[in-house]
Amino acid sequence: MYTKKKLLAALLASALAAGMLPTSACAASDYTTANATLVTLTDSSATAKGKYTGYEIDSTDVSITAAGTYVFSGDCDNGSITVKKGVTGVTIVLNGLTLTNDDSAAITLNKTAEASLIAAAGTTNTVADTEGSNDENAAVKVKSGATLAIGGTGTLTVDGNAKNGIKGAADAVITVAEVKLNINAANDGLSCDDELNITGGTLSITAGGDAVKASPDTGDTENPDTTSLGNVTISGGTLTLNATKDGIQADGDLTISGGTFHVKTNGGHTTALTDDSASCKGFKAGGALTVTGGTLTVDSADDALHASTDVTISGGTLTLATGDDGVHADNDLVIGTKGASSTSTPRINITASYEGLEGTTVNVYSGDIDVVASDDGVNAANSTLGEHSDKYAINIAGGDLYIDAGSDGLDSNNDISMTGGKVEVYGADAMMDAAIDYDGTFTLSGGTLFGAGMEPSAGTQAYIAVGETSPSGGMGGGPNGQGGGQGMTPPGDANGSADGNRPTPPNFSGNTSTDGTFTPPTKPSGDNMNGGQQGGAPANRESALGIKEGSVITVQDSSGKTLCTATALGSMSSVIFSSADIKEGETYTVLVDGTSVGTAEAKLGTTDSSSSMGTFKPGQGGQPNQNGSQATVGSFKDVPQNSWYAGAVQYVTSSSLMNGTSTTAFSPSATMSRGMLMTVLARYAGESTEGGTVWYEKGMNWAKNKGISDGSAPNRNITREQLAAMLYRYAGEPDGAADLSAYTDAGSVSAYAEKAVQWCVKNGILTGKTSSTLAPKATATRAECAAMLQRFASLTK
Repeated sequence: MYTKKKLLAALLASALAAGMLPTSACAASDYTTANATLVTLTDSSATAKGKYTGYEIDSTDVSITAAGTYVFSGDCDNGSITVKKGVTGVTIVLNGLTLTNDDSAAITLNKTAEASLIAAAGTTNTVADTEGSNDENAAVKVKSGATLAIGGTGTLTVDGNAKNGIKGAADAVITVAEVKLNINAANDGLSCDDELNITGGTLSITAGGDAVKASPDTGDTENPDTTSLGNVTISGGTLTLNATKDGIQADGDLTISGGTFHVKTNGGHTTALTDDSASCKGFKAGGALTVTGGTLTVDSADDALHASTDVTISGGTLTLATGDDGVHADNDLVIGTKGASSTSTPRINITASYEGLEGTTVNVYSGDIDVVASDDGVNAANSTLGEHSDKYAINIAGGDLYIDAGSDGLDSNNDISMTGGKVEVYGADAMMDAAIDYDGTFTLSGGTLFGAGMEPSAGTQAYIAVGETSPSGGMGGGPNGQGGGQGMTPPGDANGSADGNRPTPPNFSGNTSTDGTFTPPTKPSGDNMNGGQQGGAPANRESALGIKEGSVITVQDSSGKTLCTATALGSMSSVIFSSADIKEGETYTVLVDGTSVGTAEAKLGTTDSSSSMGTFKPGQGGQPNQNGSQATVGSFKDVPQNSWYAGAVQYVTSSSLMNGTSTTAFSPSATMSRGMLMTVLARYAGESTEGGTVWYEKGMNWAKNKGISDGSAPNRNITREQLAAMLYRYAGEPDGAADLSAYTDAGSVSAYAEKAVQWCVKNGILTGKTSSTLAPKATATRAECAAMLQRFASLTK
């Protein structure tokens, strides 16, 4: 293969060598019978004269049988140019040629042939096949083992009406240099099984398949291609690619060191994919994807950059808008250069994505990175490895990283480590999402960090945290993988007895016994009637700090010096800040729009995140107690004793069904997931819910086995009618209907939930949202769930 690469580099140069072409070979007037053979094509014939005699003519079909320079001109609607098998040292110059072939390729290099294809300066040339071609391969075909170098300063248009534009077969190598190349293809535009190299030129490709592709045909049952590399290497040029499938696909390695790219796939990032198997990525590699330079602008319906192994971006400017991941690596994702101090190289701006940066391990060493994501901003995960793996990690050692995420900002299914750089991160302020979320250990040892969510659990650099910073749910719970999701206390933990203080389950109609066993009703048919994709951003909770979109957050030291100023992108129930200026043991103040909302003493990472809470204003009503603070339920500053849900919160927490989202907050207005209710009901029935690959797995499986839920969409927020349906099924679907005519929206109750809602209303479990509305499809809050659980349990008394 090394010999082929050297040959390709020499092909274009040799085309200008003495005896083949003059130095000014790109000028059409320089071709004479003294230095080349001139071939003229018409619709009826081909004529040739000049220096080289290595050709054969059959009507309008010209075969080249020996080395030499052959200059083609004219207009022919059914002809061909073929370089015979094994012939090398051939230069084909297109000097104002329009050539179409009805049955096969217009230009063909047979097996092991070697040629350069030159578009002469000042000329426009078109080669094409037809839609009805018997050989549906390509307009320009490079057969097995052949090499083709494309160059010149003229224009070449290739129309692959039957299938592909330019196609290289097994072990073929194609190189594109300085040429204006336009390709229109029904399927793939510029494709080569073994190696495809682009060093310059201006390429405009519109393709019904992939625009640029290197993909060995291993699926050929007669002659499977098991030797081709499937590599694409691009070091220069300007490429405008519009593809229905992938912009650039390499089954092997994809390497970008230069060039300017404008890539659009399947209509762009606003296209909703209906086929999960469809691949319409901007840059895709089956091996490694490496970007060391260039300007990449991508608008893709699928991932902008994707590799089945590693992605490394150490240079270049990337602007990415995608309907899926911005940059995705199945293995390692590396951004920047290890040991570099630059915050400008590489430059990555992800303007739209589902998840911004994703890899099993994500390493950021340098660069200026902006991420906008509807789900996670940076995610350490891999669907093949599952929810938990010690391979998952986010490591930030440098660079400037700004994240605007609709779910978690930094989300690692194991560890996070920050030793340098600058990170400003925003995420959803919701029950299972936060700016910072991890399942293992978060080690903070350097850099500047501003965000919200879970606090560091180890490290040598001090930080401050004010607000609700304990885990709000998700996989693994606390920093050491302890605890449950969504403010739920597992049985046998510090807040409960060995059996979780489970209450006696209800006994309705003889279906349920006191030991929690009962005959399930028929399998539910859809208690998740709203459908939709899981993983979207849940509704934000109300910030106890009063932070909302546009709030200016300031961190000051004890002397009033401002250390940090940031503008919030949405609700934030906590503030975490760390930099070299934060000193362990000193006190710092957090202000929102100029008003102090809390102070915190700086400390190092601790595995007990609840002990490092800063103090803050609860922002709730209620009567002050004798010390001037608000009278609340237990330690929950957001549950006033005179609130309508105070008794319910007391019941569910003392019964170990639910606990707070932190040691000082219950978050009554926050949402609750379907998986959480399944788990609560399982515990209510006396079932152990510990273990499983995800925190809700055992509760979900129990609910499915008992016919209480179909188990779908465990991460989605539960609605009021879904809550009623699960309680009704738990009770064994007893008789009892209520007149709902007093509620103006009674007709909006889903058919599957009608009996359940009527039964819950009749028994006082479900009450109106207002005096005249039930709001059956509204999301149930944690306070509402607690109240309905308490009323449900009281029916057995």
